[in-house]
Amino acid sequence: ASFCVAPRAFARLAYVSKMAAMALAGGIALHARAGAPSPARRGRMKMTTTTTSAKLGGARVSARPSLGGDRGALMRLSRSSRDVTRRRVTPTTRAAITAPEPEQSTAGVWRRIVDDGQAHASELWASVNSAAAAAAKGTWEGIKPVKKVLWSDVLYSPKREAFLRKWMPTDITYASFIGAMHAGCLLAPFTFTWSAFNCFLVMYFITGCLGITLSYHRQLSHKSFTTPKWLEYALAYCGAMAVQGDPLEWASSHRHHHQHCDTPKDPHTPYEGFWWSHCGWLLDNEATLKRVGDRSNAKELAEQPFYQFMEKTYMWHVLAWALAFYAIGGLPWLVWGFCVRTCWVYHITWAVNSVAHVWGSQTFNTGDLSRNNWWIGVLAFGEGWHNNHHAFEFSARHGLEWWQIDMTWWCVCVLKFLGLADKVKLPSEKQMDRIRIQAA
Repeated sequence: ASFCVAPRAFARLAYVSKMAAMALAGGIALHARAGAPSPARRGRMKMTTTTTSAKLGGARVSARPSLGGDRGALMRLSRSSRDVTRRRVTPTTRAAITAPEPEQSTAGVWRRIVDDGQAHASELWASVNSAAAAAAKGTWEGIKPVKKVLWSDVLYSPKREAFLRKWMPTDITYASFIGAMHAGCLLAPFTFTWSAFNCFLVMYFITGCLGITLSYHRQLSHKSFTTPKWLEYALAYCGAMAVQGDPLEWASSHRHHHQHCDTPKDPHTPYEGFWWSHCGWLLDNEATLKRVGDRSNAKELAEQPFYQFMEKTYMWHVLAWALAFYAIGGLPWLVWGFCVRTCWVYHITWAVNSVAHVWGSQTFNTGDLSRNNWWIGVLAFGEGWHNNHHAFEFSARHGLEWWQIDMTWWCVCVLKFLGLADKVKLPSEKQMDRIRIQAA
């Protein structure tokens, strides 16, 4: 009996082994079919790559297994080509990236793009740095750029008359005040004293560095760091003394600039001329208010009583400080501490909008005209490293290299050392490498 059972057992064992081998072979074949694209799918992948290349200026993008399609093409070219950018230029208003929260990572940005459909990914971005792209981008309202900014590759076409136009009451008010400040500067040679000059230097630092660049720009506009409220308000008051508008107005306008940089909605783009980007936009409120009149992008400031108070009483503070300078130091202090200092800080701030968008170098692929300009960097307390800033708008540090002088960043470091600055935001090496322009 035992002799007869053995063959049956061996037969069953052979049958089970055969079935297991067949199942294993079938699983391997199924896995291979799932991993390898079908001929039709391979055709679609090839067509997608070709379409992406055509949309991105004809550059061929090699397939990469880990990251393919439009998303991969854009990310690879953004690291190596200055003609492919990461800035959204669709007619719809994109979310401002001036104050990113922790969850707004690079992965999150791309996830939103994918949610919109990868077929539209390449349409969300456009090149602007090449001369041809600049000319195309400047074709606003059917007007093509016809001039070039001196010693620059920036093409522009003035859209509005600087003087022969309808002047609004606010235009006349602004022009009169700015003109009066410059007229007061004519008295500077005749009223010079060392005490008045020292007053000029101190106020230049207080209003220019602490007020405009540290408070108005990096803290209020971009939320690059936080401070106790008493210090935030004190620094913002220093900014009001610069006579460039109340904190809410300044921060809101600047956020509009970054949200629509060098597009028709930018309040001061050089595409409309150097004069316009420098100060012409301040004297043409009919055009400017259409672009920056909406203050809803700074709700967190508008809800605070201090900024509401400053918005309502701003000019009274300016007048009070002018009288205080005269009371303390007479005409020399009024001329040097108020008129000369105000005009000096005016032109330094305006030069960031004009000079730093026309002349200089570009380290990062930002999709706009922002440049790194060393002498503006020195005079504007670090604001001249403007390409760095537009690449990482949230960063508290603009001079990202050790040799790039950034006095405002030094102030942030001092505040952090004293325990008065927190949540200081800086770009990572990975973020910088991702959009750095590679040498040809």
